[in-house]
Amino acid sequence: MKNLLFVMLALVLSGCASHIPLTVRKAPTPNPTLADALAQAEPLKQPVRWGGTILAVVNHPNDTEIEILAKKLGRYGKPSDGDDTQGRFLARVDGFLDPAVYAQGRLVTVFGLIDALVERNVGEKPYRYPLIKAQSQYLWPREVENPYPGYYPYGYYGPYGFYPYGYRYGFGYRRW
Repeated sequence: MKNLLFVMLALVLSGCASHIPLTVRKAPTPNPTLADALAQAEPLKQPVRWGGTILAVVNHPNDTEIEILAKKLGRYGKPSDGDDTQGRFLARVDGFLDPAVYAQGRLVTVFGLIDALVERNVGEKPYRYPLIKAQSQYLWPREVENPYPGYYPYGYYGPYGFYPYGYRYGFGYRRW
């Protein structure tokens, strides 16, 4: 009986475990910003956790390079939505990443070492990118938008029962 209880408890607790890698959830100390990395003449060669929106994915024979528009990271390392950006950086990941999955506009968080500073163009403007040799990365799931803004989807139950006021039939209407 005790063994069964232990197995049940282990299964319940394993369901609570996060699937986000620890290196993505917790920032290294110190975690230099993109501006700190660009201010240096040589790469810092220290661990960073940065994230943002994917701009482009280029596959090479042995690795994949992701161009990312850096954004401020929120809780658990998720990049924030909005137009507030910190610049751009490149992440080099070992192996193949499918550009259809790692598509433009998806949110990603990368943990790794700043390997180099690379000069490239954004349009016709020269730009200096920090290049991260990624040790782990996390592609955030797409958020589903409500097709009917202002309305709750069918089956929505608020904290007090059926929407809107906790009564099964709306404004206190009851069948007697």
